[in-house]
Amino acid sequence: MMKELDRLDERVREVADHVRELREEKRRLESENESLQLRVRKLEEAAAKASATDVKPRLQALEAERATLLDERRAMARRVEEMLAKLDVLEKAVQT
Repeated sequence: MMKELDRLDERVREVADHVRELREEKRRLESENESLQLRVRKLEEAAAKASATDVKPRLQALEAERATLLDERRAMARRVEEMLAKLDVLEKAVQT
């Protein structure tokens, strides 16, 4: 009976040691989790700021490109009108 009690006592100690190790690991993991969550929040904030600052120059560049394209479109429309006017003059000259 004493041997059984000694074995039981040994098993209880092993389980207690294991539980202690698991609790330590849990605390470590919780601490690491908090640290990682803080890091993620900081990275998200940095990403939000970076994307906001990256968007402004890109938007300005796109607006400038749009303005340039509109100017080119107007210039082409003017050229087409001039060419049509010249064609009208040529048609009248040919008909007479």
